[in-house]
Amino acid sequence: MKKKDEVGVLLDSGAQDWQVFQQDSTGTADVKLRGRWITREKFKAASVLVRIVFEDKGESVGSDFDWRKATTRKDGTWYVTLKGLPSGGLYRIETVLQLDGAPPEWSQRGDIVHHVGVGDVWVIAGQSNAAGYGKAPALDPPELGVHMFHACGEWKLATHPLGDSSGTCYPPNREGANASHSPWLAFARGLKSRLGYPIGLIPAALGGSPISSWDRHEDGTLFENMLRYIKDSGGGVKGMVWYQGESDAGEPQLSLYPDRFRRFVADLRRTLKDSAFPVITAQLNRVVCGEISDEGNAGWEGMREAQRQLARRLKNVFIVATVDLGLSDGIHIDSPGNLVIGERMAAAALGGVHGLDVKYLHPDCVRASLVSPTCIELEFVNVDDHLHYESFVKSEFPFAVRDREGDVPLVGLQMAAANRCRLLLEREPGRSATVIGAPTSSPPRLIPYDQRGYRPMLGFTMKVNRGSRASD
Repeated sequence: MKKKDEVGVLLDSGAQDWQVFQQDSTGTADVKLRGRWITREKFKAASVLVRIVFEDKGESVGSDFDWRKATTRKDGTWYVTLKGLPSGGLYRIETVLQLDGAPPEWSQRGDIVHHVGVGDVWVIAGQSNAAGYGKAPALDPPELGVHMFHACGEWKLATHPLGDSSGTCYPPNREGANASHSPWLAFARGLKSRLGYPIGLIPAALGGSPISSWDRHEDGTLFENMLRYIKDSGGGVKGMVWYQGESDAGEPQLSLYPDRFRRFVADLRRTLKDSAFPVITAQLNRVVCGEISDEGNAGWEGMREAQRQLARRLKNVFIVATVDLGLSDGIHIDSPGNLVIGERMAAAALGGVHGLDVKYLHPDCVRASLVSPTCIELEFVNVDDHLHYESFVKSEFPFAVRDREGDVPLVGLQMAAANRCRLLLEREPGRSATVIGAPTSSPPRLIPYDQRGYRPMLGFTMKVNRGSRASD
C-alpha cells in the first residue's frame, strides 16, 4: 500500500542491508531487484537508475554496475537483474528516479542498500551445542564481512548470540532459554580471513532436537523450518555446520541414527540441487550430568563411532573432534572450546571443501591388532607429524578394552611409531574383545593428538584382530 509521503524509487525485494549473496561457480552472483517508483513532479519520461559502488570508497564496481536503466513501467513498478557481481565487497546499492534525462546525481531520491557482500553462506543446524551455550566471556567480536540472517527475517551484522530469537519469524527453532556463545563467528572469520570474501550465517539449530526433527520422512519440522530460512535469506547456501547427536545417544534411537542422518543429508542435497553439498559435523564431546549408567556410557561411545563412520562413508561429510574441550555446564561446550570448534570447522571447510593446503583431518584409528597376548597395537591415519601423548595419567587412559568378561585392565601405553601406539594389558583379552578410544560418556580430556596443528584423535570403537592386522 502506498503511503502519502512515499516518493522516488522504492526497493521492495532483492537485497537487504548486510545481505551476503551466495556466489556461483564463477565467483559471482546475480542481484535481482524489484520495486516501485513514485513522483509528484511533472515529467515526459521517467527511468529508474541503479548502480553498485564499493561501500568504503564510493567508487563504481565497474562499468557493468555504473548507473544503468532498470525496466521502468508506467504502472509505477520497476525491476532489474545485475549480473555477475564479483565476490567481495562490501558494496552499496543505490537507486534514483531520473526524470527527463536529468543527471543521476541530481535525480530524484531512491532507496539505498548498505553493506552487501558476495561470498559464501553457511547454515547452522543441530541441537544446543550448535545453537551455542558457552557462558564464559570470550573475545569474539563482530566483524564487517561476517553477517547473519537473523530470526526476525532480516540480514544483520553477525554477533553473539546468533540464536537470538527476538521478533522471530521461525518459531519452530526458538530456544526455550537465551542462547549465548557459539563456534560460528570464529568459523566465519577463519573462512573470511583465508578466502578474502564475506561469509554469511543462517542459524537454524534448536537445543534438544533429535535427528527425527531433521528427517522429513519422520517429524521433519526443523528440516522444513531450515528450508524456510534458506529461501527467505536469498536461497543460496554453500554448506552446513552440524553439531547434533546427544538426544539420540541411546537405544533404540542410536541404531536408527545412521539411516536417519543419511536420509537427512540426501534430502538436503536433493532439495538444494547440489549432490556434493558439504556437511561439517562435530563428534560428541561429553556429558557430566550426574551418574551415567553403563547403557548411557555405551550410547555415547556408540554415537561417536556412528558419527565417525558416517563421515568416512558419505561424500563431502567431514568431522572434527571435540572431546578435548571444556564444558560450561554438564553438557554444553564452553566459550574457549567453541572458539576451537570454529577454528577446526573452518580448517575442514578450507581443506575439505575448498581444497586448500590446510591440515584438517583428525587422527583416525584404522587397525587394532593383538601383537602379543597382553599388547594391542593401534594404527592411525591422518597423522602428519607424530602422535603426541606423553603426559598421561595411568588412571585416566583415553582407551578401554572390553571382552565378554568385562573390562581388560590397562597397565601402560607406549608410542610404537609416529602413527602407532601400544596398549599394555593386565591379561589376555578374549576373542570378542573391542577397544574404545575416548571411552564412556565422559572420557579423559587428555588424548593423543597430532603434534602438527594439535588435532586430537577421533573417538572410536573397534574389534581387536588377533592376527597381525585388523579390519577397520
